[in-house]
Amino acid sequence: MRDEDRTREEPIRDERPGDAIPPLEEQHHPGGASLEPRHRAVIEDQRLVSRWLPDGTLTFVSDAYCRHFGRVRADLLGRPFLPLVAEADRERLQTYIRSLGPARPVGILEHGAIAAAGETRWHLRVDQVVLGADSRIVEVESVERDITEQRQTTAALRRGEAALRAFFESASEGIVGVDREGRIVLANPRLESMFGFGRDELPGQSVEVLVPERARQLHGRHRMDYFARPRARSMGLGMNLTGRRKDGSEFPIEVSLSFIPDGADALAVAFVTDISERVAQERQARHVEKLAALGGLAAGIAHEINNPIGVLLSRIELMLMDIADSGAPGQMRSDLEVLHRQATRLGRIAQGLLSFGRQHHRERQPVDLSEVVEDTLLLTGKQLGRDGIRIVTDLDPGLPRVWGDTTALEQVLMNLLLNARDAMAGGGTLRIETRPAAPASVLLRVADTGVGMPPEVVARIAEPFFTTKSSGTGLGLSVSYTIIREHGGTVRADSEPGRGTTFTVILPVMPEPC
Repeated sequence: MRDEDRTREEPIRDERPGDAIPPLEEQHHPGGASLEPRHRAVIEDQRLVSRWLPDGTLTFVSDAYCRHFGRVRADLLGRPFLPLVAEADRERLQTYIRSLGPARPVGILEHGAIAAAGETRWHLRVDQVVLGADSRIVEVESVERDITEQRQTTAALRRGEAALRAFFESASEGIVGVDREGRIVLANPRLESMFGFGRDELPGQSVEVLVPERARQLHGRHRMDYFARPRARSMGLGMNLTGRRKDGSEFPIEVSLSFIPDGADALAVAFVTDISERVAQERQARHVEKLAALGGLAAGIAHEINNPIGVLLSRIELMLMDIADSGAPGQMRSDLEVLHRQATRLGRIAQGLLSFGRQHHRERQPVDLSEVVEDTLLLTGKQLGRDGIRIVTDLDPGLPRVWGDTTALEQVLMNLLLNARDAMAGGGTLRIETRPAAPASVLLRVADTGVGMPPEVVARIAEPFFTTKSSGTGLGLSVSYTIIREHGGTVRADSEPGRGTTFTVILPVMPEPC
């Protein structure tokens, strides 16, 4: 093939879908000469070429045009081409044709066409008008292309993109894409909320912003190693991975890695799960097991020492009565009073151990937590007020009932109120709330404005004998946790030094009768 022949044919052969297709009279070589007859014959054999009068009557059709529509040339020439257009698009096409003229000599339109055997295909058509000396349209020359497969492919891609976008936006896991330089390219809403960032705030930042500062250098090395040998895998098996929120707080996470190869634009994709709740549940389960074992031991010890303590107290009380009658030295009486106070304290500890270590199988009944709060405040409200504590309640009067032991639940609330009072030695505000909670539960919340506790203390408050007070047994909260656990519920403590403490009790509602 000569170079000039190749130049003449390339504008047609190399077209991409959607490009404007030059009318035949415009398809010429650089010298400006029209196509030679043999080249026109080749084009007309391969392209859907037609010419038609302003009223739509066909005056010329190519061989490819005839084959595509399953017609012979004699059946097409002298007849309008509009019946070959899909009925739903005919009115739109007529409006388009009317828009052609001196001001718009070339037009492009997509429409349905009724091809051979009545099959509807999608066409991209390019029309160029031929104007007479009076600037009126003499003829229109059209070149059409069947773009059905292209449209189907595009539609499938769009559906795939829409499905991927929907998954990305609604995934319950956090998803983050990172390039070779460690820059965040994409982050879904779940990841942004998990780490405390606003919408579109993360893209462009280093992924190490999501990692605690102490681990950033090591994380950077791991990231580079991963790009050198990418593969789908879980990250940090057997390790305790930690994420860092925007506010600097940290939380436990699990990470799975995947890879999108694209040369220099390759992406590492991490799926991040916040496992704080699972870690807390595992910690709670271990704590429950430990308390159960300790409780059995404590109950046994308390049972063994309870009777001797009772004997000691009785004897000391008798000796105090004898001293009072005999006029014994004051030092002896003082010593006996010390012994009595310590024996009494030992008795309280023994009773606490029994309460802690023994499950009380009392007869349970429907209990309204709001009423438990009201009844407990009748006993303690005045004293709390004298201690400078303002009580604010938000109690749901229609709260679903729980199946429980009223006395035990009152004991829990009493312990929480006394702890709040001790945390607000100079006075403060105590807020008590009850409301329904999901799923099928009720919530009791006791929040104070006291001194608060550091994380290491919060982690130990349910341990028996652990206390930060100068006096007390350290069993009150342990017993409270045990009681709530026996009722099928949970207790969570949230505290921060200088900002108070909030205890949240969740209890299951009483099942509906069958």
